[in-house]
Amino acid sequence: MSKKPKTIINDPSTSVEELIRGMLLQYPNRLVKLANHNVVLQQTFSSTNQVRILSGGGSGHEPSMAGWIGNGMLSGAICGGIFASPSVASILAAIHAVADGGKKDVLLIVMNYTGDRLNFGMACEQANAEGVHCEMVVVADDCALERTKGITGARGVAGTVLVHKIAGAAAAEGKSLKEVAQA
Repeated sequence: MSKKPKTIINDPSTSVEELIRGMLLQYPNRLVKLANHNVVLQQTFSSTNQVRILSGGGSGHEPSMAGWIGNGMLSGAICGGIFASPSVASILAAIHAVADGGKKDVLLIVMNYTGDRLNFGMACEQANAEGVHCEMVVVADDCALERTKGITGARGVAGTVLVHKIAGAAAAEGKSLKEVAQA
């Protein structure tokens, strides 16, 4: 008797690249990949939006976050390895790619994972030091873990898509970075 597969992943070492290739094939006129990084971006941006929204984290929750790119949602997604945060270099490259030479502000929406908080936080600080207005919002809801678990407890898995949509709608209305971050 043949063994039944437990996953639809061909090879864990190439699954993130396969995800990105699949997204680009599915939406060839909407998405592009940032060269040398596992970053997926909108192909074109609304000229009225002052704020561009990026999110990301470890892969393995597909289609999150790359599946939420579009008008009124995310401007792009930074994909880390399977359950591993993306690098500071990739996050910073994504920030620069959407900031349009510092003319657009950038909001990072991050789930409450230690690596994501560290890497997105460092990239945010570096972008600000380089003249790009950037803020970070950490989503820390979680209905699966008790609130008493401490700082590493609530991870933000369930509510992050709602935060993306609310922030995306605020950005589409032309609100400021501070207003979008507080939305």
